[in-house]
Amino acid sequence: MSRVAVDPECYLAVEQFLYREARLLDERDFEGWLGILAPDIHYWAPNRVNRIVSAKPGDRDVAHELSPVGDPAIYDETFEDLRLRIARTTTAKQLWCENPPSRVRHMISNIEAYVADEADEELDVYSNFVVYQARFDEAGTTFFGARIDRLRKVNGNLMIAKRKIILDLTVIPTGAVTVFF
Repeated sequence: MSRVAVDPECYLAVEQFLYREARLLDERDFEGWLGILAPDIHYWAPNRVNRIVSAKPGDRDVAHELSPVGDPAIYDETFEDLRLRIARTTTAKQLWCENPPSRVRHMISNIEAYVADEADEELDVYSNFVVYQARFDEAGTTFFGARIDRLRKVNGNLMIAKRKIILDLTVIPTGAVTVFF
């Protein structure tokens, strides 16, 4: 990520944008959520490696724990993939794992925002999340992690152009991951 922090006004706009996104997802307003995604979005959650094979210095950073782009991932989706997943989830013939629909709550914190390009049209944003998902009468699943986003300003509005989701879990304690991070 770039290291030139945005000004306070821009930071507040980013913060409010992320909180609004969380509310859209919590309220199952998936069409509204699709409306804040750039048409060329890459929505990616790499797998987490349990053990680092190499013992070279520097191999202890998080990047060495994540599967590279192109390898199998939890999510590796485009806008059309996301749209189709939402359609499958919300139609009358819902996915079995979303009938009844999950109750989901997003908590977003530790937001950092940086200028990503010279024109100030794109921002690199880091945030932490806790996402709670409950279905049926079960205790629910809690996901913890970080997001690295590329936000793009389009006609004065922010859109998500890229999202990398880094889950802290190496074993996901649910039968199907249907939530959006």
